[in-house]
Amino acid sequence: MFEKFTSLFEKAETIEDNEFDATQLAVASLMITTAKHDGIFDEIEKEEILKLLNNYYKLADASLSRLFEVSASMVENASDIHQFTSKINSALNDEEKLAIIEMLWKIILADGRIDDYENALIRKLSGLLYIEDFKVGEIKKRLTG
Repeated sequence: MFEKFTSLFEKAETIEDNEFDATQLAVASLMITTAKHDGIFDEIEKEEILKLLNNYYKLADASLSRLFEVSASMVENASDIHQFTSKINSALNDEEKLAIIEMLWKIILADGRIDDYENALIRKLSGLLYIEDFKVGEIKKRLTG
């Protein structure tokens, strides 16, 4: 299992000649996973992911597209989400992880509705990222008004 995890990140980094670090790949992969979780991944969600990644990482358009493509491939080959959350836990602090959770909520809200499966995914991800439920609830409340 660990070998599969490391090989995914090594392959992605090799493909892109180390253009992206493992944390960028993990964050983008979680975003894509979140968007796909309700079974519908549309252009609205893709555009929201690209916008959020651009705002967070300040990448050129070509790099942004490559990050999305490499991450989408990683999601297709991933056995679970732990490989992404563990990379984020080892690299980011709580404030940065809260920013990631907020971005994930924005992706969920991009299509105008919150599916029960998406709500459950955010709870699972926040647990895996060691973020307290009440903080996640505050973010959701702020975004949904």
